[in-house]
Amino acid sequence: MDVKYLKEFIYENNHVENVLNELGMHHTKWHNGKDYITCGQPDGDNPSSTVIYNNEHLNVMAYTRDIKDTFGNSDIISLTCFIHKCYFSNAIKILCDIVGLDYYFSPEEELPESIKWTKQLLKMQQYSDDEENEVLKPIDESILAYYVKRPILQWSQSEGITIDTQREFEIGFDLRSERITMPIRDDIANLVGVKGRLFLQEATEVLPKYMYLERCAKTHILFGLYKSFEHIKQMGYVIVCESEKGVMQLWSQGYKNAVSIGGHSFSKTQIEKITRLNCSVVLAFDKDILEEDVLKECCKFMDYIDVCYILDKDNILNEKESPMDDKAKFKRLIENNKYVYVRG
Repeated sequence: MDVKYLKEFIYENNHVENVLNELGMHHTKWHNGKDYITCGQPDGDNPSSTVIYNNEHLNVMAYTRDIKDTFGNSDIISLTCFIHKCYFSNAIKILCDIVGLDYYFSPEEELPESIKWTKQLLKMQQYSDDEENEVLKPIDESILAYYVKRPILQWSQSEGITIDTQREFEIGFDLRSERITMPIRDDIANLVGVKGRLFLQEATEVLPKYMYLERCAKTHILFGLYKSFEHIKQMGYVIVCESEKGVMQLWSQGYKNAVSIGGHSFSKTQIEKITRLNCSVVLAFDKDILEEDVLKECCKFMDYIDVCYILDKDNILNEKESPMDDKAKFKRLIENNKYVYVRG
């Protein structure tokens, strides 16, 4: 859902007061010809502690609460995050449900076909190989019935992903392609894709190790976030892995504050999603990623985000080994080989 569109929809369709009531705000009162509303917080007794301005921005001034988000915004969305103690995407979903909008709706769906075509051409010219312009859409849960849903014992033994963790992440097997299946879920836990990983076969140029059995807009995904969000807030930092496997390995080792970006290059959407977590960031990329490439990814974050990266300068890892492959090695790396990114 486009944030600008959502706020404009709430304003233009006179949903502001209804939204506030649904959020549990009390003593809502219009002022100055409906220019703004005053109300009280759900857990407060001051009937006018909060002001909501009735315009397309829906800015909020909370005198007794700090509701600003990571970007410094104080609006109806950050208010929803504060009240429900939830992540940005969950707040968007809550507001969509209140006003009757589809969370996955894109304003471009309402455009004439001729304009859609023109905009698509412009996006292709702008992004070339980038997949940022893909639209994230949920897929039917029944798709998972096509795969055998059970943990893979051999995978547990070879990769250190416990049976309980595999059950937690709904690991299965595709008999047709002979691949381990990993359901991909978005920030609000809806199924948006299925990724397959070769199991018994060796990867080749024509047979990649990973492929999407059910395609999804991967640049919009932080794999595992819907499970790890509370752990991230508790720990105060997020570990960013390359692969989904890395998240599950860390989960098995007791590190439940990890997500995966499906590679070693952040998309703009992934940077924004991580920034909205309002925590420190630790990059844990594979050994074969050069330090200069890691630093390029670090500099994509805004200056006020604390970024660290794991770099195996002591040769703890074997060639092409990921930091998560061995529990003891990861512990050494995160404790002794974690470097603070210094902006020059």
